[in-house]
Amino acid sequence: MRKLNANAWAGVFLLLVAIVFLIKSFSYAYSSEVGPGPGFFPIWLSGALLVLAVIYIISSMRSESSDKVTFPSGKSLKSVLFLLCSMILFVALLPYLGFIACSTLFLFALLYKAYKWYINLLTSAGVSVLLYVVFAIVLEVQLPVSALGW
Repeated sequence: MRKLNANAWAGVFLLLVAIVFLIKSFSYAYSSEVGPGPGFFPIWLSGALLVLAVIYIISSMRSESSDKVTFPSGKSLKSVLFLLCSMILFVALLPYLGFIACSTLFLFALLYKAYKWYINLLTSAGVSVLLYVVFAIVLEVQLPVSALGW
C-alpha cells in the first residue's frame, strides 16, 4: 500500500468536511411545498464534494509527481498567509462593519496589486453592493449590517 502524500491528506480533509456537511444537511427539509427545500443544495453540493474528494485521493495516491509536494516558502508563503489573515479579519469585522464594508475591504485587499487604487476601489465597492442587492434584496437572505444600517 502506498504512503499518503500531502495531496492525499488534503483530499482526506476535504472528505471529512464533505461528510460533516452531508450529515448536517440532512437536518434540513429536502423539499418544500413550493419546490426545493433548504436542504436540497447542501445535500447535492456536499455529496458532489464527497465524490470529488474520493477521486482526488485516489488520483493523488496514483500520481508519482505528488510525492514531491512541498510547503510554500518565501513569496508564496506570504501570499497564503495574507489570504488567510484577510479571511480571518473579514469574519472578525463582519458583525461590526456589516457585509458591504467588510466585503469592500476584503476585495480591495485581494486586488491591491492587480489594479490602480481607484479602479480597485470602484470594483470592490461595486461588486460588494451588487452582491448585497442580489442576496439581501432579491433573494431576501439576511446579511450582517453595521450600526449604520448597511
